[in-house]
Amino acid sequence: MMKKIIITNYKVKGLEDGKLVEVDYDVKEAIIAVIFHPSLRLDGRALLLRGKLADKIEAAKGEILLEDASYASIKSAFELVEGFGKNDLELVKRVLEAETVEVKEKK
Repeated sequence: MMKKIIITNYKVKGLEDGKLVEVDYDVKEAIIAVIFHPSLRLDGRALLLRGKLADKIEAAKGEILLEDASYASIKSAFELVEGFGKNDLELVKRVLEAETVEVKEKK
């Protein structure tokens, strides 16, 4: 079993030249920012492991399938980091309510 996180961007409201407009929310960059957040006080080993995970996130298209250990590190970061706002709601939902999928080996 693996966890599937949708990593496509979505629209949020933001200010541009003093006007409220819809802008893309960069899901990949947001997940990466959370897993490296300074408040997590990562040690060297955790930093290296999350670096590999960040590379996997950046390379993924549309969605990412994660094994338990990788998903657990992302999930724990989202549970520990504080300061999320309304624009982050969809992102947090995608991560914390990630679908469990069954993966079969190709033969």
